[in-house]
Amino acid sequence: MPEPSLWAVEWRRGDETLTAIEPSADEVRRAAPALAAYYNDAHNRRMMAHEDDPFDAADVVAYYHQLRDGGGRPFLLQREGVLLGDADFRHPEAATAEFAIMIGDRATQGRGLGTRFGLMLHAFGFQVLGLERVYISVIPANAPSRALFQRLGYQVDDSPAARALIDDASDVTLSLARPSFAEAWRVETAAIRCFPRPQAS
Repeated sequence: MPEPSLWAVEWRRGDETLTAIEPSADEVRRAAPALAAYYNDAHNRRMMAHEDDPFDAADVVAYYHQLRDGGGRPFLLQREGVLLGDADFRHPEAATAEFAIMIGDRATQGRGLGTRFGLMLHAFGFQVLGLERVYISVIPANAPSRALFQRLGYQVDDSPAARALIDDASDVTLSLARPSFAEAWRVETAAIRCFPRPQAS
């Protein structure tokens, strides 16, 4: 059975090219060992509140499959073709979804990549998926992630729709509406390309 249409998002800024791709099944399998290592990093596990058993490559493949079965849209994040992490839209409902992102390579964390990839994928979510509002949920200890989302324009949101997405009562929930994003990032999003990927053979 052919895979559904997959998309890519690209942003060229000076000497830097960032790409977020919806991976084929083969690309997920090839990326799975590196993603498992990112998920299992002690710092990343604390920030994502993943205290359960470590991931292996097969777990990553199963996780991506589960995301897609639930209507999610996972992406691999690359700079100059090098895998740095992943992100996804999950729990789609009407014109809303939840967003999550991980810059897994510890050497590249804290350098604005999460913000730049976040901009790219929100451009995709609002322009291509037709979302009107995106939610996020973070643990209180994950101050860098919260700061990232606030830079994108997220505001604290304690509505029932936002709180329905939490894993723990202490989680902080925020949301971002399409008009606010479009107004704040008009210049940047004009340089971001969203396009269908050639169908895998």
